[in-house]
Amino acid sequence: MKRCAPLFLKNPEQIFKLSAREIAAKIPCSPSTVTRFVKKCGFLSFHDFQIYIRNEVESIIETSMTNRIFLEQIFVDQVFEADINEQIKRVGEVFRTANWICCIGMGSSGIMAEYAARKLNMIGLKALSSNEPYAPFLKQEAKESGNVVLLFSSSGETREMVELAQLLKSYDKLIISVTNSSDNLLAKLSSINLCYYTEKQRLSYQFDLSSQVPVVALIEYLVAYCYNLQAAEN
Repeated sequence: MKRCAPLFLKNPEQIFKLSAREIAAKIPCSPSTVTRFVKKCGFLSFHDFQIYIRNEVESIIETSMTNRIFLEQIFVDQVFEADINEQIKRVGEVFRTANWICCIGMGSSGIMAEYAARKLNMIGLKALSSNEPYAPFLKQEAKESGNVVLLFSSSGETREMVELAQLLKSYDKLIISVTNSSDNLLAKLSSINLCYYTEKQRLSYQFDLSSQVPVVALIEYLVAYCYNLQAAEN
């Protein structure tokens, strides 16, 4: 689905002129992939997405502004809280002065933690990742002043992640979490919660198939903000 975004970003004026099949042929991908991408952005159907884009383009043209719109903004409006930009700025300021950033998650969230650490390292911030919340070195790191912990959990109810958050809270540490909705234990234990809203898809035996696309977007926004902060200081 990540292949859909570049075409939509560069050619938004084509979205309401072409069918899902025609757009899929340009990417290339299957029409069902285009439909799934649109639904992940919060729309019920591709047709609803087209109507939204057309109205936005017409509104912008009427106000004598550019006829290009940004899918990122649509995505933000549909999936994240209204104050997500302010929350990103808060986290960015914390990261700017951190000695180390410990990114922790389990399962799919562990993959997101690893991705976040790699992206932060690429812009010069010291970050590490772990999919084992009980790792002793993380608990020791958490006690040290100047280190920040970023917790990833789709449900926000994973026992190990909640216990780690409670441990961090006993150290009087600032806790940053990324969860699917703000109505969960981990979000409530956190000093800053970056939440998103997508359909939760969980199979038997607790296999989680929920989309991680919003988490990737949050990581990208956060890394971009931190990078711009550094550029402004240099």
